[in-house]
Amino acid sequence: MAAIQSAGRSDTVALQSGIRPFEIARDLRPVAELISDAFALELDERGAAALREMRMMSRMGGLLGVMSMAGSDFNDFFGGYVWVEEGKVVGNITVQRADKHGTRWQIANVAIAKPYRGRGLSRRLMEQAIRHVREQGGRWAVLQVYAENTVARTLYDHMGFESLGGMVELKAARAVHVGPPLEAGIETFAPNQWQSLYDLANSQLGAGAQWWRSLRRSDYEVTLEQQLVEWTWELLGRRRILRRCFRFGSRFDAAIVLEAQRWKGPHKLQMWVRPELYGQKEQPLIAWALHELAAYPAWPVTVSVSTDHQAALALLEQAGFNSVRTLLTLRLPISQ
Repeated sequence: MAAIQSAGRSDTVALQSGIRPFEIARDLRPVAELISDAFALELDERGAAALREMRMMSRMGGLLGVMSMAGSDFNDFFGGYVWVEEGKVVGNITVQRADKHGTRWQIANVAIAKPYRGRGLSRRLMEQAIRHVREQGGRWAVLQVYAENTVARTLYDHMGFESLGGMVELKAARAVHVGPPLEAGIETFAPNQWQSLYDLANSQLGAGAQWWRSLRRSDYEVTLEQQLVEWTWELLGRRRILRRCFRFGSRFDAAIVLEAQRWKGPHKLQMWVRPELYGQKEQPLIAWALHELAAYPAWPVTVSVSTDHQAALALLEQAGFNSVRTLLTLRLPISQ
C-alpha cells in the first residue's frame, strides 16, 4: 500500500492504493456517489439537497481546482481524505474546521464502498482525520452518528469518543384523536414573537448542548417575506402554521408549533420546554396539537425531541408516536 501523500494536488504521483488528501476537482463526483450509496437510507431533506449540490458542483471541475488553490478557507470547508484502490475512490472522510479559531473540527461523511467494508478502512480514515486535526492544532474532533448504526458507534466508542446527547426523530402513522384539551394557560403567539421562542430554545438546550454548534437565529426568525408566504399558503388552503405557548410575562416557558398540511403530508410538530419545567407543560401542548389535527387529512405526523427530554418522549410514545432514529453527537479530545 502506498504511503499517505503530503499534498493533495494533481501534480503528485498517482496513488493506486491507500489514503490521499481529497482533491475537489477530481474527487467530488465519485465522493458524492459514494455518499449517496452509503447513506441512501439516512439522508434527510437537507442531506439530499447537499448531495444534489455536490453533484452540480462536480461539473465545475476546472474552476473548483482553481478555487481550491485560492485560500485555506475553501480547503477547510472541503477538506478530507479518500481511500483509493486501483486508482478508484472507494472510501471518504471529510474533516472541516468547526469554528473560526480551529479549536473544534467536524468529521463527517465516513463512507466506504460496499465491496470494501469490513477491512478496517473506516478506522484508518478516522485515524488519519484525527491526525489531521492534531496537526492543525485542534483540541476537539466532533461527529454525528445515528444510534442505530452499531458498527460505526462501536468504532467511535473504541476510539474514545464521548456522547453530547442527541435528537430523536419520532413519527405517528396518523394523529390519534383525543378529546378537547384543557387549554387553561395556553396562549397563541404571533410569528413576530420569534425572539421569545429563540430565547426559550436556548434555555432548553443550554451551553452544554450548544458546545459544538450554537442555535442559529435565522432558524427562528420569521421575516416579513416568510409571513407573507405563510399567509398565502393558508389563504389557498394548502398549509397552516399554528403556534401556542405557556408564558410568564414576556418569557416563554414552553411552546409548540404545528405545521398542518392539507395538500400533502406529513404534518410537523416542534416543541420546546424549559428544563426545570420538564414533565409539567408537555401534555396539554401535545393534546392541543393532536386535537387540532383532527380537522386535517389523516397523514403521518413527525416530531424531533432531545434525548434528554424524557417526559416528552414518554408522552409522545403514549400518543402513538414511534422512534424512527436517533442522531447522536460525539466528541473526542485531541492530545497534542
